[in-house]
Amino acid sequence: MSTAIAAKGIDFGALGTVPASVGIASGLPYQVYFILDVIGAAEALIVKKDIKSIADLKGKKVATPFGSTAHFSLEFLLELENIPEKELKILDLQPPDIVAAWQRGDIDASYVWQPNLSKLQKDGGTVLISSADLAKKGIVTADLGVVRTEFAGQYPDVVKRYIAVLDEAVKTYRSDPENAIKALAKELNITPEETAAAVKELIWLDSSEQQSPKYLGTTDNPGDFARILKESADFAVNQKKITSAPDLATFQKSLLTKAL
Repeated sequence: MSTAIAAKGIDFGALGTVPASVGIASGLPYQVYFILDVIGAAEALIVKKDIKSIADLKGKKVATPFGSTAHFSLEFLLELENIPEKELKILDLQPPDIVAAWQRGDIDASYVWQPNLSKLQKDGGTVLISSADLAKKGIVTADLGVVRTEFAGQYPDVVKRYIAVLDEAVKTYRSDPENAIKALAKELNITPEETAAAVKELIWLDSSEQQSPKYLGTTDNPGDFARILKESADFAVNQKKITSAPDLATFQKSLLTKAL
């Protein structure tokens, strides 16, 4: 996604907080124009029945997609619990491969997102902690809408109209969730029940809510989300995805709040 934007192959994209922060830190020419969703219980650490606490992960095999928001949450969770990463084996697997590895008995736990999370729950997994729980501890992850900076400068009205469509989608979900879920289920090619389970575990914000100090903020007062992007970039440095992360001001400038 970031490569396509840099090559001007696309103008709009969707990225998790970690890859978005990596792109910003690397100087890629895009800005965050909308928080598509704040990840709540839709991402979680799910474990086999013999694991009862975070400490029980020691010596276990835990799978997560490296560089993802789930990986970010897992690493910060281990840090909160004072568990060195070397005391467990973390495997880099994509969600479909995680499900297969779980079914084969190759892994003991996974930090993963819906709808694969539900598949593991149906196969006997237990959610130990979710991203909603971590958000309460200040570890926030989200899916972000990004736009090429040049495009946003040339066509600001297009960006604003697109945001209006996203805003309407959020409000439609709130006012008519049943029909919204049916439409989304068709798009995702999963059942309405699976869709409802996934959607209800995300936090959806309209434009006015995104302008609060907690999130994107305003042009004059950038929101706290810049800090989250900065922390995500610092995480990427620790994971050797990038060599360095810029200062907070760089991430504040990456928030396209004037379009909200």
